[in-house]
Amino acid sequence: MNFKKILIIYKKELLDLFRDRRTVITSLVLPIVLYPLLMIGFSSMMSRQEMKLEQQQMLIYLNDNILDETSIRIESELQNIENLQIMPKIDFYDETPLYELLKDKSIQAVVDLKDSLSSTGYQVLIAKIIYDETSERSSKTYRKISDKLFEIENELVGERLQEIKINEEILTAIELKKENIAPPAQMLGFALGKFLPYLLIILTISSAAVVSSDLVAGEKERKTLETILVSAARRNELVIGKYLTIITITIITVLLNLFSMYLSFHHIFSQYQTDAGGLQLPIGNFALILVLMIPLVTLFSALLLSISTYSRNIKEAQSYQMPVLFGGIMLSMVSFLPGFELSFGFALIPIVNFSLLIRNIMLGSFELSHLFIVVSSTIILDIIAIYISIRLFNCESVLFRTAEEKSLKFWGKDKKNVFTPQFGFLFFIVMLLALFYIGGKWQTENLINGLIRTELLIILLPTILILRISKSDIKKTLRLNQTNPLNFILIILLAFPILVLVGLLMQMINIIFPIPESYMESFNNLIQDITIWKSLFVIALLPGICEEVFFRGYIINVFRKQGIWKSIIITAVLFGIFHLDPFRMVPVTLLGIWMGYLLFKTNSILIPIFAHFANNSLALLIGRFADKMPYFEKILKDGEFPFWWGIPAILIFVFLLKIFAKINDKSCFNALELE
Repeated sequence: MNFKKILIIYKKELLDLFRDRRTVITSLVLPIVLYPLLMIGFSSMMSRQEMKLEQQQMLIYLNDNILDETSIRIESELQNIENLQIMPKIDFYDETPLYELLKDKSIQAVVDLKDSLSSTGYQVLIAKIIYDETSERSSKTYRKISDKLFEIENELVGERLQEIKINEEILTAIELKKENIAPPAQMLGFALGKFLPYLLIILTISSAAVVSSDLVAGEKERKTLETILVSAARRNELVIGKYLTIITITIITVLLNLFSMYLSFHHIFSQYQTDAGGLQLPIGNFALILVLMIPLVTLFSALLLSISTYSRNIKEAQSYQMPVLFGGIMLSMVSFLPGFELSFGFALIPIVNFSLLIRNIMLGSFELSHLFIVVSSTIILDIIAIYISIRLFNCESVLFRTAEEKSLKFWGKDKKNVFTPQFGFLFFIVMLLALFYIGGKWQTENLINGLIRTELLIILLPTILILRISKSDIKKTLRLNQTNPLNFILIILLAFPILVLVGLLMQMINIIFPIPESYMESFNNLIQDITIWKSLFVIALLPGICEEVFFRGYIINVFRKQGIWKSIIITAVLFGIFHLDPFRMVPVTLLGIWMGYLLFKTNSILIPIFAHFANNSLALLIGRFADKMPYFEKILKDGEFPFWWGIPAILIFVFLLKIFAKINDKSCFNALELE
């Protein structure tokens, strides 16, 4: 790789971008102008509107049903409220026309005074305040009236106590004092830390998206990509040069945004310096955030460069960029949510980790270990993303992709073809939505019956119907073939090491992302509340048949042309998503890969069905009877496998797998590839 050529490409792309007025305006000018206009402008407008609201006249109607000394006193006190007027009395009090006056904002509140007697014989005045919460003037009027009535109440109580010669201090049983140990700078960081991560992440994605879509997809559209490809620079050098260009422009944009935000906040605080007590913005925190944004910038740059490389034009690139932007928006909003703290688990989740880390930096309470994990995990993802970009740029079929995308007519001319990726994805999404909305409702009403109906009516029945409608050969499609009887014995033996390995994986997930106790209790209640035979039928047999017919029978055939292993992995990922369980998604996906391997190795769906049944049955039996077996009670600690069990489990699994592969040697992957 020639770094001199990379530098030439880098300079050329930067020069082209800086010649583009759109790039200069969106990436350089707007950050400098936008924040002062927004922050200072909105701050001034808010102050002005608040002052204007304070000075506006408030008109209320007072209906006094008491007409005694106390009610007259209340009317007099209300008249003393600044900018508040009481409208003249009406002959007949009726709330209906007053409601209309409130709705059209002619008046701001209605106060209806009535009285009653307490059990002690003292008068209790009942003040009903009718107002419009959606109107700022009406809400402000309500607050002023309620504050004034609270003052009058305290005065009346004090006068009553004086009459019976009791000191008012007897009412003070608890004196509440509040002491906030957080310094002003930390309070400021707490406020900024909520929206700053969200803002920076969205700006990073949007600025990188603008540049990346122009660098490759834009060149395809302008027919200039071929010119640069015939230059002396190699494909890898072109990718790195464009990649560095995206990083540079994005970092400049982030730097200008941070600088502009800092100056804007500084200007606002300087105006209110007397109220803020000379509070200073944490410039060191802003600088650290800028440095830490570099790995995130490189990640998004590589990801968006891959999208731009795959796209045929800028419009298509922008459509593919939208899920990235929406995903970034949703994940970055974690900084707004209470209860989310940066932990080892969250430090591994892209975007979420940076959002929480930036918030902690603004609070001045971040840990170096978390910072290291966040940066390291992002760099690993960055390497993977840039590798994908280079692979795409070296693939002629992708780089010069000219075929139009298929429309929503997924079947095309052949209405019976239900084995296209487009139709398969659509069918999967429909099934997933049905599982969530319909199956979820059934299971909420009655868990056991709901599970049975879900498996049969939502998973199995639509799969069989779609195969029947397409007039597919169900026996051939589902691979309802005979297999070596020894396979069933080996599957039972393999279920034991697989159970241990999956259990250890769940324990590791629990360390990184603690599983709620309510989650485990719900599973335990499910297996304990019904008979063992019904449990085996609902949790093991039905899922084994219905889910395997859907995934290893139909879905895996949808992606068969992509290659055996690709079809296995894609189907397994969809299998994991289909369970709608973030804690079990990784183990279930790995089990899906295992089921797919069994299917192609034996060329029979009977083995994946039996393996699914065996794994679920074994987990169910151990969960139900482990505490009744003295041997398991001694080994299992708090229901968990010792981690050293992983070594013999792997050895046993490999040994049995070799026997399994030898028995099914005639149905190996190589033979299937020749079909």
